[in-house]
Amino acid sequence: MNIKCSKKMYELSEEISTLTKEARILRDNGETDKALEKLAKVDELNKDYEVEKKLFESENRFAESSESDTKSIPGTSSSEPKEESAFIKAFRSRFVLTKGLMSEGSSANGGYTVPQDIQTSINEYKTNRFSFEPYVGVENVNTLTGSRTFRKRNQSAPFAEVSESGAIPLISNPQYEVLSYSVKKYGGIIQVTDELFEDTAVNISAEISKHFALCREDTINSKVLSILQAKTETAISGGIPSLRTALIATLGGAYSNTSKIYTNDDGYAYLCNLQDSNNRDYFFYDPSGRGEPAINIGGFIVPVVHVPNSVLASAAASNNRTKMPFIIGDLHEAVRIFDRRQMSIAASNSATISYTEGTGNEAVTHTVSAFQNGMTFLRAYLRADFKQVDSDSWINGAITA
Repeated sequence: MNIKCSKKMYELSEEISTLTKEARILRDNGETDKALEKLAKVDELNKDYEVEKKLFESENRFAESSESDTKSIPGTSSSEPKEESAFIKAFRSRFVLTKGLMSEGSSANGGYTVPQDIQTSINEYKTNRFSFEPYVGVENVNTLTGSRTFRKRNQSAPFAEVSESGAIPLISNPQYEVLSYSVKKYGGIIQVTDELFEDTAVNISAEISKHFALCREDTINSKVLSILQAKTETAISGGIPSLRTALIATLGGAYSNTSKIYTNDDGYAYLCNLQDSNNRDYFFYDPSGRGEPAINIGGFIVPVVHVPNSVLASAAASNNRTKMPFIIGDLHEAVRIFDRRQMSIAASNSATISYTEGTGNEAVTHTVSAFQNGMTFLRAYLRADFKQVDSDSWINGAITA
């Protein structure tokens, strides 16, 4: 039997996989130095793996060579007896044996001897993750509540003409408005048995930390979209002229130069198919913007941000058409995240938690003790507030096609 790897090779590959995942999580959390330390360990393990691999292959080749030599020695091969057994006769006569049949498909009749291909490492489906966090305003704060003062728009007026020695009139003073924030907590707990921690070949702590990071990303996307899509929807008739009108006329000069188009898979495909009268695409990759996708709407090169349908969904329209979301504007001025703490992760094997399942009269409250049940609770939460800042800085648009 040709074994493809030794036990030591398998253990090294699992350790390399675990450290690589931990390094990625540290990098994603901004801990670059710690990530580099993990990768240095990975480099050392890779060297050990290559040495073990060469030793194993050398030993395996020697074993195969010895087995081949043994088979060539006279008298060691088993020749078929003159009087054939019932098994051989039935096989050659194409009879099917039922009693006493050994097969791989039956565990008790030999199937237990066939090794199964079972991976303990966690595989992941390919996904297109997205976060609105880099596109909106983020302000780190150190207090639970606070406020920011903004000067109201369009309050100034021309000075009146005053004659010589004439009385100068009073004018209106500037007006201000206040944006207040109040930090809230968003979080969750995962229960893990002590047996799982002890027996699994996977770094469960790193896997759960990665899961918490994805939950944080989903929370930010949900809160940001709840603000952007709460604004009255603007129907865009479609095509380049309507996009140009939305950017120049509706948003105005204050935001047209800093705006982006945020659309999903359906809207992205729609923009890719737009062409002029000479069959030239309006959609292209802007080399001045580090190769990011953009669209030429005539006088403006507007960056396009591709949001997955799983984050920004389309809606069904009449006549088998699709209403595609087109959020257009400067989201850095539209939404602000007041971030008290990015994310806090803690673990306890002695805590007691309570949670409720069901609602109304069917609600049932459970109490679980980590110590009594031999478990560890892993808790993560973030503290932030998500606020609309400038309602004129974006359009909650949609194109139906």
